[in-house]
Amino acid sequence: MSMIERIRTRRDANRRARAIEHALRSTNSPAVREEILAIAQRHMS
Repeated sequence: MSMIERIRTRRDANRRARAIEHALRSTNSPAVREEILAIAQRHMS
């Protein structure tokens, strides 16, 4: 893996993590929060 690919992969992962954190913070519903976490875990593995 080239250095550029590594940087791009890390940047994409950071962007996804920030999007997930924003979604979790902006919802008040525990059910929605659980669904977001389930989807995030599915995509991480």
